[in-house]
Amino acid sequence: MQTLRNTFLIAATELSRALVTRRGLISLAAFTLLWMLILTAIIRTAPMLVQNGASIGSMLGSETILSIAKWKVEEFGVHWFIGLYVFPICCVFYAADQTASDRTRGTLKLLTLHTSRSSLFLGRFTGMMAVQAIVIALTLISTLVVAALRDPALITGSVANAWFIWVNLMIVLAPYTALMAVISLFAKSGMQAMTYASILWIVLLFVIYWLSSRFPEAVLLKSIFPGSQISALVKHHDWSSLGTVLIPAIQTLVFLALGIFIMQRVDL
Repeated sequence: MQTLRNTFLIAATELSRALVTRRGLISLAAFTLLWMLILTAIIRTAPMLVQNGASIGSMLGSETILSIAKWKVEEFGVHWFIGLYVFPICCVFYAADQTASDRTRGTLKLLTLHTSRSSLFLGRFTGMMAVQAIVIALTLISTLVVAALRDPALITGSVANAWFIWVNLMIVLAPYTALMAVISLFAKSGMQAMTYASILWIVLLFVIYWLSSRFPEAVLLKSIFPGSQISALVKHHDWSSLGTVLIPAIQTLVFLALGIFIMQRVDL
């Protein structure tokens, strides 16, 4: 019970640090500017984009484009497509420094005097997930406002779509956040953690490509990458998407277990 309590206290501290500190506010401001650009330039023009995309998709036989056109509220169909590719990239940048800088400054060792290493690791992960949950919710609210301004009758459908997208994006981001939590244990800064993540991705992709060219079954190794289900997930627009939850769930649990194991043994 004490471990669980400490985990949530650390998560709350991480959340407040992201929303109150100068560094956290700068990161949120940068993302806000990016999202306002996406909202005004792309999502606001979603009905026209989807209509044109559906025509192109019919000619090219693109299942992805045609599936986006099936959304009753076009703004959320475009949000869904953009979010599945933009938010994971933002997650890698934002979640890179979960423990790296604190370990370099010696703050991490001080924190372990008051809580266990497992609580500290899981608390930072939970805090990062909480911050992303709030950010995603705000992007969905802004999309709902845009859709409601176009047609107030879309509010009911928009709420249902927003809930669907929020749940699925949180599932998608969980393994990315967990993996960056592990990589952060080996880095001295967030930038170094992102560099390590890039190198790891490139090396693993090369190895899997090389193996699959000789052993076709090796292509299944791609499932070790977070986001491996996105190409299938983007075609969903209803709760059948939960059929893809197994892979990210296993990835998240494996990364968290690995992170706790390393956290217990790494020199803080």
